[in-house]
Amino acid sequence: MWQADTWTPPRRLLFSQLLIPTMDSTRTDFIMKSIGNLPVEKSKLRKENGLRNTLLVGGSGTAKTSIVIMYSRQFNPIEMSFKRINFSSATEPINF
Repeated sequence: MWQADTWTPPRRLLFSQLLIPTMDSTRTDFIMKSIGNLPVEKSKLRKENGLRNTLLVGGSGTAKTSIVIMYSRQFNPIEMSFKRINFSSATEPINF
């Protein structure tokens, strides 16, 4: 007879900070990892640097920020830091 294991919640669980991966966020994460793993130098002969930037676009509420936060959790905090800055439609260059 099958018996379910007892689930015990983590010690510090903040419900508002839970991020559940979806099919779309997993796809986007894969694309961002693929771009991030491109070689830094695209062509040694022409001395071109590779482009490893990613721009996520979409309407409001499409989880762009959540996807980037989930991606950034993979970073080693000793090697890389992450700074989050929120912008809105009311943000102007002088505010930044």
